[in-house]
Amino acid sequence: MSLRGTRLLLVLPQLPQDPASGAARSTRTMCEMLASAGAEVRAVATTASERAGHADAVEFLRGLNIEPEIHPGRQKGSERPVLEFTDRGVHYLLLDVGRRNMHAWQKVIGTQFDEIFDRELHSFGPDLLLAFGGLPGDLRRYERARRQGARFVFSLRNEGYLNNAGRALLSAADGVLTPSQYLTDLYRTAIEIESTPLPLPMDLDDVIAGEHDPIFFTMINPSPEKGLMIMARLAEEIGVRCPSIPLLVIESRGSAGKLVQAGMLAGYDLRRHENLMMSPPLEQPKEIYLATRALLAPSLGQEPAGRVAAEALLNGIPPLVSDRGGLPETCNGAGFYLPIPPEITPRYPRPVGAEVVEPWIELIERLESDAAFYEEESRRAREAGKIYRPENLAPRYVEYFESVLAAR
Repeated sequence: MSLRGTRLLLVLPQLPQDPASGAARSTRTMCEMLASAGAEVRAVATTASERAGHADAVEFLRGLNIEPEIHPGRQKGSERPVLEFTDRGVHYLLLDVGRRNMHAWQKVIGTQFDEIFDRELHSFGPDLLLAFGGLPGDLRRYERARRQGARFVFSLRNEGYLNNAGRALLSAADGVLTPSQYLTDLYRTAIEIESTPLPLPMDLDDVIAGEHDPIFFTMINPSPEKGLMIMARLAEEIGVRCPSIPLLVIESRGSAGKLVQAGMLAGYDLRRHENLMMSPPLEQPKEIYLATRALLAPSLGQEPAGRVAAEALLNGIPPLVSDRGGLPETCNGAGFYLPIPPEITPRYPRPVGAEVVEPWIELIERLESDAAFYEEESRRAREAGKIYRPENLAPRYVEYFESVLAAR
């Protein structure tokens, strides 16, 4: 069954363009692929972001060259404005939730969101519903769509559904998509849920930098899950032993202040190292990779996939990743997978010992000093990244959604 003319409704509890959420951007890009294949795609979502304090959605969208039509809410009522626009083949209705996060808004203005969703559900009449989120309001919306005859595909991007409630939600879906074989195997083993793994969808306009000036060894989001305590020791050791090697840490949910505090726990002040640069969050992934020489992703959590590693590959940037979860799989044979002792978890209370980061330092030094080695690793990264290019990946997503429709 062809997707041409198929009506697909995307429903998300947050901003589909959220720069702090790989899950939101992946699901949005998935819809753009389907729109390019001839599906009619509409989205009902909110302006909530995983980035704290990110409140002015209109200005953010304008920065992406999107000019939304603003439908104001009632002046003296509880209704919030709704932003409407079309971008990359997808028509959006976004409920402006102000500073409320992707969970809090459901308690306060969930009724208004339901009204928007229900109007789209009945006027658009989707053949397919694509969504993620497992709060009670989300589940009721999925059920209403299924009662109307829509096939329901759940975009599973984390380990948050490994319980009885998660099993019930995923069992009710007509399809479950994951970004890695690792996550598919985990859910099959833990709660006997079958799913389909497909590589992370990428929009090249968002991800690929223009002219590449390979300078920094870059870490994104210095949070405990992403390897804060590894990065603190790594920054200290390189600052002392190799002060000419430039490091860049880009804030997201984790902040530069947290990195400095982590160093203080071990008795050193990272602020004294002139080779350690800090950057506030950047709006587009491609801005990160303009001056990145290699990506550092020492995650301590079991990563479902690892979007930043795929983004690095597409830019010909070697990723250095931990051996946790789906990160090695995401690298597709390129980059380097470095083991971290199993007792070092996101709850590890202090920076790790210098011996833990020694393999990282050896690779960083060689990638900095050996031009031929770096060029070969860059070539391998770019080759591995071809799996994420739309011309190779979009047909696989189209085939999957066609199979869900054909199973009626």
